[in-house]
Amino acid sequence: MTEYRVAVTLRRRLDEKEVGQMHANRSASVSEYEMEDEDVVVVTLHAPNALTATETAEIQVQRATGVEIAATQLVP
Repeated sequence: MTEYRVAVTLRRRLDEKEVGQMHANRSASVSEYEMEDEDVVVVTLHAPNALTATETAEIQVQRATGVEIAATQLVP
């Protein structure tokens, strides 16, 4: 599988508890979460294709934090 980096922009910034939940509830396909800004999470993960990578990143961040996703974009 290919490694992808996906920027997930949230509708609001995350608080400390939500950031902790995101790291604690990381799935096996996610290698890393990086806070790019207060409302942007860069997810590094392995997936078979770009569409699956973006969908997985959205699902994992939303499920772990409960915060609505505003946008998702592949990062080169």
